[in-house]
Amino acid sequence: MTSLDSLLRPQRLLALAGALLAAAALACGGGGEDSGTPSQSSTESPIFTPGRGQEAGVPPEVEDELRNILKQWGTRDARIAYRINTVSAGVEEQADLLFQWRPSLRQWRVDISVAGGESGSIINDGGALYLCDDAEHVCLKFREEESPVAPLPFVDDSQALADPSLVADSVLGRLREGRTQVSSRTIANLSARCFTSTGVGRGVLEKLEVCFAVETALLLRAEALAPAQGGQQDRSLFEATQVGSDVASDAFRPPYEVVDTTTPEAEGTPQGS
Repeated sequence: MTSLDSLLRPQRLLALAGALLAAAALACGGGGEDSGTPSQSSTESPIFTPGRGQEAGVPPEVEDELRNILKQWGTRDARIAYRINTVSAGVEEQADLLFQWRPSLRQWRVDISVAGGESGSIINDGGALYLCDDAEHVCLKFREEESPVAPLPFVDDSQALADPSLVADSVLGRLREGRTQVSSRTIANLSARCFTSTGVGRGVLEKLEVCFAVETALLLRAEALAPAQGGQQDRSLFEATQVGSDVASDAFRPPYEVVDTTTPEAEGTPQGS
């Protein structure tokens, strides 16, 4: 019989996954062909550099460029490996995250492995959400609309994930809180455009940056940096290390026994996986 602890463990893992994703999006306390090499970043001169007295906001030409890139959002399958690094109050957390996405069927999957600790998966098969724990070999089933965590930084839920305009609005809403510029980088061997805002939220964040692949609009990088305080500086980095488009046909199938939480009579009753 499935134990109570096995039901609670996935929820604890999910809370950690959500915290790491939120950190990469906002944080600091406050396809292409397969590329098998670590991320390489090189920054070119920005096309817009705000002056010291420049008011917060996103220049019209920068907003137009971001929206044009994001027209490609969700137009192809993706398999992206990310490395997450966060530092809060001097405590560092590291995790590896694998994001798989089949936009045409509204399916996505996140596999997360915390350095030296827990691992598991969050799976949306296009109709239901599964939270799976590798240690207990159990998956909890939820209704899709009950998703307790977003799959990527700046993406609030599955509905937003499928809508390029909502993604653009979410990103621009955060960037407008500071002074924004745009630059070019190479990340995971892909050409990217990075949109960087400084003095975000009247100085709550020193820097907030998000980078998208030029040709596919895949999210390649999200970084947040808080002002230094007491000799410490909270920061977070969510960066792609490997990008491809090969998604297995069974990627969105729960790997373990399923406990259905969507109906009272089914609660606590394992299903075959």
